[in-house]
Amino acid sequence: MTEAFKQPHYFQERIARQPHLGVLFVAEHTDDTATRVAGAAFLRMLPAEEWELREHLRNVPILSHLQVAPQRRRQGVASAIMDAAEDYARAKGRARIALGVTLTNAAARRLYANRQYVEWDFGPVNAMVVEWDEAGRKHFGVERCQIMVKALPAPATAGFGKRPQMRLVLA
Repeated sequence: MTEAFKQPHYFQERIARQPHLGVLFVAEHTDDTATRVAGAAFLRMLPAEEWELREHLRNVPILSHLQVAPQRRRQGVASAIMDAAEDYARAKGRARIALGVTLTNAAARRLYANRQYVEWDFGPVNAMVVEWDEAGRKHFGVERCQIMVKALPAPATAGFGKRPQMRLVLA
């Protein structure tokens, strides 16, 4: 798992910090030869690092680092991961969930809007970004992001509808 998306240090750190910091959701797909990672996302349950989020989204979990393997895109993987993260947050008593999306990622913004995420009223923020170099050293930066928030209604009783053929696991 930690080799997925060529970011082993990110995933190793997130796995090591579970469940205190949050939960890593992983979608796996099994084909004829092997089980592979189809996508992943991290749901941060502790207060955000950015002061704007701590101030305006107190006690709201933040979904971050949502990634889908290129060969699995547009197959419902991101939606399945988001469903699982939203269900988890709801089960923990949270009424809302939030995420940040870069200002240039129009496709992701459309996905989130279609899932009833709305842009918050406070404008873009400088989100903290953590990256690792090839030697495993951590580097910090910022990325301008639009924050989107979704109200988490009570779960529907009719079921979840069509989901891709994959298994979601908590790493």
